[in-house]
Amino acid sequence: MRLIVSVLVALIAFTGAALADPFANFYGNTVKVAGPAGERLVFIDEGGTYSQKLPDGSTAEGKYEVNGDTACFLGGEQPYCVPAQAREVGESWELTAPDGSTEQATLVAGR
Repeated sequence: MRLIVSVLVALIAFTGAALADPFANFYGNTVKVAGPAGERLVFIDEGGTYSQKLPDGSTAEGKYEVNGDTACFLGGEQPYCVPAQAREVGESWELTAPDGSTEQATLVAGR
């Protein structure tokens, strides 16, 4: 009986971890993305929407979809797909844009 209870507890714990939202730390914060076209600010919102302030000061909005371990941001000519990975405020990582160029992203506190 103890074994069954232990297995159930472990199953519930792993299921919760699997269902965790990888973008939870992004909500209410800003992703600064620096690349060849300049720096843009990306604001990811719960529910599959995002907006961004582009280097020229204009804004753009779109939707994103998370499928497994990949998130694709829609709204441009091509989807911008990235690993759907949890990040901490202050963390930086490298992105590959749809055109193959490399960009540097940093999660910063606040909007």
